[in-house]
Amino acid sequence: MYVWRHIPLLRFLLPFIAGIVFYESYAPRVIYVVIYAIIGLLSILGGHIYLAKAIHRPVQRVVSIIALTQFFVAGVLLTHAYKEVHYPSHLAQIENADEFLVRICNLPEEKIKSLGCEVELLSAISNGVSVPVSGHAQVYFAKDKQSRKLAYGEHLIISNALKRVSSPSNPHQFDFKTYYEYRNIFHQGYLKSGTWHTLHTYKRNSIVALSYTWQAFLKDKFKIYFDDKAVRGVAQAIVFGYKEELDDDWLEAFSQTGTIHVLAVSGLHVGIIYILLSAMLFIKRSKGWQLKLKSLIIVLCLFAYCLLTGFAPSVSRASIMFGVVIIAKAFQRQSNIYNTLSFACFLLLVINPYNLYTVGFQFSFLAVLGIVYYKDIFRKLLPGSSSLIGDKISMLFSVSVAAQITTFPLGLYYFHQYPNLFMISNLIVIPCITVILYAGILFVGIVSFCDYLAALCAEVVSIYIKFIANVVHFIQDIPYAFFEGVHITFWQMIMVYLFIISLTAAWRYKLKLGYIMIVLTTATYIGLDIVYEKELLRDEVIVFDVGREFLVGFRHDKEITFVASKDLLNDASKLEYTIEPYVINERLTYSIVPDVLMRHGSQFKNVSLMGNGFVWFNKKRYLFTDHISEYISNTAEADVIIVGNLKRDNFLKAVSAKLKASVYYCHVSKTQFLQSLGLSDNGLILPYSEGLLLN
Repeated sequence: MYVWRHIPLLRFLLPFIAGIVFYESYAPRVIYVVIYAIIGLLSILGGHIYLAKAIHRPVQRVVSIIALTQFFVAGVLLTHAYKEVHYPSHLAQIENADEFLVRICNLPEEKIKSLGCEVELLSAISNGVSVPVSGHAQVYFAKDKQSRKLAYGEHLIISNALKRVSSPSNPHQFDFKTYYEYRNIFHQGYLKSGTWHTLHTYKRNSIVALSYTWQAFLKDKFKIYFDDKAVRGVAQAIVFGYKEELDDDWLEAFSQTGTIHVLAVSGLHVGIIYILLSAMLFIKRSKGWQLKLKSLIIVLCLFAYCLLTGFAPSVSRASIMFGVVIIAKAFQRQSNIYNTLSFACFLLLVINPYNLYTVGFQFSFLAVLGIVYYKDIFRKLLPGSSSLIGDKISMLFSVSVAAQITTFPLGLYYFHQYPNLFMISNLIVIPCITVILYAGILFVGIVSFCDYLAALCAEVVSIYIKFIANVVHFIQDIPYAFFEGVHITFWQMIMVYLFIISLTAAWRYKLKLGYIMIVLTTATYIGLDIVYEKELLRDEVIVFDVGREFLVGFRHDKEITFVASKDLLNDASKLEYTIEPYVINERLTYSIVPDVLMRHGSQFKNVSLMGNGFVWFNKKRYLFTDHISEYISNTAEADVIIVGNLKRDNFLKAVSAKLKASVYYCHVSKTQFLQSLGLSDNGLILPYSEGLLLN
C-alpha cells in the first residue's frame, strides 16, 4: 500500500510497460485493441458521470481498473505506431525501385572498410517516376574521397542495394536484425563507388547539428592535446561520450574489473557535474528567486551536457531525474525519488517504447534503483568514521555494492561474466574519474582561448587515465579477478531477481513469506538448471556460416570438436566471435583442429576423420565435398553429403553420378549439381545458406 500511494506514477508505468511487452511478444490485431480502448474510454466517461452524482465504491474500483488498463492499451498502441514497417508507404511495401532519395540521419562513422550511417528514405524512383516512401536503413559506403565528405542531413540519390536485415546465421550469435528493428531499421545495404551521388542539399535538426558540431570541434582539439591514442580514446569517452577510438585491450580490462560503466557517459557523470555546479553556485545557501534562478542554470547546464553527448539515453535519463528533483526543490516541493525514476522511465518509453529492450536502459534504471534502495542499508552496516575520507570510502563502498546487487544477474545473462574485484577497482577508479571529468570539462571550457591552461588540464587528465589504466590492468591479471563463460537462461535470471527480492523481504521486513519465497526460488532455479542441462545432452553436427572459410562442429553431449580452415584458425577474433556465443550458451568444452586433417584422416574422441572429406560421427558417415582431394573412381556412399561453396559446379556435376547418400545438404546456388542428381523434387535435397544444424 505504501508503494501504491507514495509512488503514484508506478501505477501507470507498470501497465504501460506490460502493454509494450505484450505487443512485442504476441503482436495482437490492433483493431481489437482500438475497439477495447474506445469501449474503455466510454466506460470511464460513464462511470465518471455516475460517480459525480453518488459515491459507489464497487463502481469506483471498476472504473479505476479500467483506467489502468487504458495505460496497458496505450503501451500496445504506441509500440505499434512506433514501428514504421506497418505504414503503407514503408520501404517494405515497395516491390521494385531503381533508386532512392535519402537523407543522412546521423554523423557517418568510419569502419575498417567502409563508412556507415543511418538514412531516412524520402522517395522511390522507378523509370524516372518518383513516389513518396518512408522508413530508415543502415547504409555502408565504400571508402573514397567522395564518401569521406558525407555530412549529417545531406540528401543523396542511391541505387537500390537495400535488403532486409537478416537473422543471425549462426546459433546464439548477436541478433543484429532485432537490434536494428528496435531502432526502426529494417533494411541495410552496401553502396560501391559510383552507385550514389549527392544533391548538395541539406535538411538538418538545428539542435542535433549543433551537437555534432561541438563533438567535431572537441575531437579535433583532443587530437591536438592528447598524443596517446589510447589515452585520448578514454578521455573522449569519459568527457563527451565518443567511444570510437577506445582501445580494445583497455576496453576489455575495464569490462573485466567491473569499471566499464565509467567509459559510458551516464548518471555517474551527470551526478558529478551536478555536485560541481551546486558547489559553485552555493545552491544550499540559496532561497527564493535566487534558488529558482540557480536551479534553472543547473538544469540548462545539464541539458547542454546532454547536447554535448548526443543525447545518450543514460545521460538523458539521469538529466530528467536530476531536473525533476532540482525543480521540485526550487519550488519547495518534496519529490519521491522512486516517483522521479518512474517519470523518467515513462518519458523515455513514450519517446521510444523499444528503449525497454536496450541493455543500457535496463542497466541504468536497475543500477539507480539498487543505489536508491540499498545504499543506506549497507552504509548503516559499516562502521562509522569521523574523517572525511573514511566517510567517502564508506559511501562509495555502499553505492558500489548496492548497484551490483541489482545489476549482476543482468550482467551474467548478457555478458556471461562477473567481476569479483569490482569493489577494489571502483574504490580506486571512481575518485579518479571525478578528477578526470572535472579537468576534462575545464579543458572543454578554456581550450578555445587559453592554450597553457588547456595543456595543463590535458596533462592532468592523461596522468589520471594512465594511472587507472595501470590499476585495471593489474587487477585484471590477478587470479580469479573475474568469472567468465557463465551462462544463465532468461528464466534463471528472473529467479535470481526473485531470490534477491525474497531475501530483502525476509531480512529487512522479517516477512515469513520472504523465507518461503527464498526456498521456492532456489528450488525453481535448480529445477530449471537440471532441465536445461538435460537439453544440452545431445549429438549434432553444425556447419557454421563463415563466408568462404570452413567451420564445422561435431558435438557429443557437452563436448564439441571444431574443424576449421587454416585462414580461419589464423583469424583468432573471427573464430572467437563465431564459436564463443555457441559454446558459452550451450555450456560446452571444445577443441579445434585444422580442416586439412579431413583430407588425410585422424581420430578425435567421438569423431573419426576418414580422409578425402569423409567423417564418421554418431554412427553416420558424412561427406564434405569441399574436402574431396583424391579422385573418386568408384561409387562413394554416405548417409549425408554436405555440398559446400568452394568446389565449382562443373566438378560437382562430374562426381555427382558417383555420390550416393540418403540426404544431401546443398547451397541453393549449386543448380547444376541439383539438376544432375534429379532429386530436387523428392525432398532428399535440402538447401542451406546459413548455419546448418543436423541432429
